[in-house]
Amino acid sequence: MAESNTSNARIKVWDLPVRLFHWTLVLLIVVSYLSGRAGGDWIKLHFWSGYAILTLLLFRIAWGFVGSTTARFSSFVKGPVASLAYLRNLVTGRPTYDAGHNPAGGAMVVVLIFAVLAQAVAGLFTADTDLGTVNGPLATLIADKWVDRLTHFHKFWVTVLWWLIGLHVLASLVYLVWKRQNLIGAMLTGHKPHAHVVPPGQPAPSLGFASGRLALSLLAAAAAIVYFVVR
Repeated sequence: MAESNTSNARIKVWDLPVRLFHWTLVLLIVVSYLSGRAGGDWIKLHFWSGYAILTLLLFRIAWGFVGSTTARFSSFVKGPVASLAYLRNLVTGRPTYDAGHNPAGGAMVVVLIFAVLAQAVAGLFTADTDLGTVNGPLATLIADKWVDRLTHFHKFWVTVLWWLIGLHVLASLVYLVWKRQNLIGAMLTGHKPHAHVVPPGQPAPSLGFASGRLALSLLAAAAAIVYFVVR
């Protein structure tokens, strides 16, 4: 009976700030893409969505240092050797156990954070005559040649982002089919099955969860930074 209870148990691995960050960022990326494609009056929404994305990213970077255990970069940034070793175990069918991001997934998370950050920052310096000379809030601070280069980058990088996002989603689906582990569901509920986190016979990991008050304070600070930058 004890084994049955353990096998059916679930462990909280993701805090609410991480989950809200993840799904809000997904929504804002879609909004930014569609509003940017639409142009016209929608470009105002595009800018505001970009500011919100930049705020979220600054918050997530800070949360990666002072947030909950599984949210901290130190818990999942393990380097290329660990990532390759994990992928080898995955392909060969060896059991793996992870409370938060696995080493390979953690590397992808870092790449995505900084890829989206590059896109958002570039947008601050862009100018687009095709949309009626729409300028980013910081476009006047740099030389025209750099505005042109960053505008080109901002348009080109969208494609790179969609490839990275597609790879991220594909990895989650492969994980679901290959290992029967629902990573998307875990990011919704915040919980993983005990058997996916803890090796048989081992105690559950001791995970610390930072306070919601700290998360709100960091989010407010990030929003203030973005506000003063774009003003």
